[in-house]
Amino acid sequence: LLAVGGIPNTDGIGLEEVGVDITASGHIKIDAVSRTSMPGIYAAGDCTGRLALASVAAMQGRIAVNHLLGDVVKPFSSNRVASNIFTSPEIATVGVTDAMVASGDYQVDEFMIPMATNPRAKMMNVDEGFVKIFARRGSGHVVGGVVVAPQASDLIYALSLAVTHKLHVDDLADTFTIYPSLTGTIAEVARQMHRREEF
Repeated sequence: LLAVGGIPNTDGIGLEEVGVDITASGHIKIDAVSRTSMPGIYAAGDCTGRLALASVAAMQGRIAVNHLLGDVVKPFSSNRVASNIFTSPEIATVGVTDAMVASGDYQVDEFMIPMATNPRAKMMNVDEGFVKIFARRGSGHVVGGVVVAPQASDLIYALSLAVTHKLHVDDLADTFTIYPSLTGTIAEVARQMHRREEF
């Protein structure tokens, strides 16, 4: 069985009649705060044609409701979306990717440590996987990361916080982790990216 893609179920529900713009593929056009082309009408989820992830749909919904209520919101940015492939080991990513770096769109410093060097991973008999962090060259702010490990879907959260809040690699490096834990490798990668100031 192979299932690829999806078709939005937006036909015949009155969207075009009230003036909501629809793309040629049937997706609802929205802006970065989930507004459609009609004031007061918002859309969230797979029908918008953005990344088809439950976490994206939930975030779009929260942004829409908060914006509608007049709260201050951060516009949706695909660069802050964490995603995971539930393989064994899991593969989780957030922010800048190797492909973006290779294209020349981002100037970054990067560092990677194999998970096999982690004491907790050794206890778990884990010999595959790694943690990689991308930091903006010159500033040291975390702009992306990859975790390949058991429970990578949980481990990526620290890097998601760093990307979302523009944390410096030193912020990760100076934060306590449990010893032994798989999160220790995230902190260790960040420590390896520290640069001593030249005076």
